[in-house]
Amino acid sequence: MLPALESFGQEATGDDAVKANRLFCMNVGNGMCSDNYPTSTGKDYQSSSTFQPLEKLKKDFTLCTNLRKTGGHGGTMLAFAEYAASENPEHILDSVDEVAAARIGNDTRIRNLVVEQKNSVGISWKGGLAISPISNSQALFQTIFGKVDKNKRAELLALKKSVLDGTREEAKRLTNRVSKQDQVKLDEYFSSLRESEKSIQRAERWLSKKQVEVPFPENVKFDTQGSSDYLQKILTDKYFNERSTFLDLIFLAYKYDVTRVVNLYGEWNWTGHHTDSHQIQKKDGHIKNIEADQAYMMQTARFLDKLKSTKTETGGTLLDQTVCLITSSFSISKEEGPHGNKNISVIVAGGGFDHNKHIKFDGADNRSNIYLPALQHLGCEIDSFGNSTACAKL
Repeated sequence: MLPALESFGQEATGDDAVKANRLFCMNVGNGMCSDNYPTSTGKDYQSSSTFQPLEKLKKDFTLCTNLRKTGGHGGTMLAFAEYAASENPEHILDSVDEVAAARIGNDTRIRNLVVEQKNSVGISWKGGLAISPISNSQALFQTIFGKVDKNKRAELLALKKSVLDGTREEAKRLTNRVSKQDQVKLDEYFSSLRESEKSIQRAERWLSKKQVEVPFPENVKFDTQGSSDYLQKILTDKYFNERSTFLDLIFLAYKYDVTRVVNLYGEWNWTGHHTDSHQIQKKDGHIKNIEADQAYMMQTARFLDKLKSTKTETGGTLLDQTVCLITSSFSISKEEGPHGNKNISVIVAGGGFDHNKHIKFDGADNRSNIYLPALQHLGCEIDSFGNSTACAKL
């Protein structure tokens, strides 16, 4: 596998002011308390306390609720790769981010940036294989901004290219000497070689770019004044703050056009949130789950506001150009308990959509029905994704 090259990119230029050309996927982890979703719908809906941190950004996102997820408890990581009613990897093809990366990821040094706090594998998939994520903030920083010896990297690229050329020629010699079944295997192999060639071409382009000095982001401190003890505990938790650092680094990666596709899975068990989700039937547990969601939305608002506040050279903003899909592993409710499959929410932010509304679906739609139009909006020529049954109107 070609190693990641950390040569750093420059500000994006030439982007259309309103054309979406970036994707951000985020699974907030354990689950969200669906009992506290807004009850009113449409353009004039009233936010609930869960989404109050996003109130100033209301015109920049659409809240989709009453969606379904598939699979059981083992589907925690598969929020963007739901292909069947089970977690069997044999059913999984490409995740949302990988479908988008095939369309918009090849013009940047990092084709698809996959980040996860739990050292787990399974949030991002390509061709039925899970992609290993980056799970440490220092490693993420080095991947995006770390300095390299360009001469040594150039030598390594030349060697990789030579090996690739030799492998291709060897495979071509076998083409007319194998069975039809092996021909299929060779076609798949040639496809993987083409992907490797594209990776080398991206690396060669970015190797000549000037590196920019970027300091490691400072620890994010949220205003805890007036917050409950539980919410204060979350907002000062080290894992929660590491996730804020991840978001800051992702923002910078978008800003300097190092990548245009990101899939982020957040740590879900800081301060015992997972344990508290099992107390949803109790009054105290119910309140704690809502407050945990508020903390997630505070982080989300901060990230989206950074995108919105960053102008591009063509007059738009990074938020205009970034389709953001934010969901959770489960629905937490008094009806279904801590691992519910009903009333799943997806926040669709930015990307130039007509926002400022709450769409409450009828409970039959999978969230893949939301991902499909989002991918089409990015130029992906597909008519279905995962277990989609329709293309939702956003």
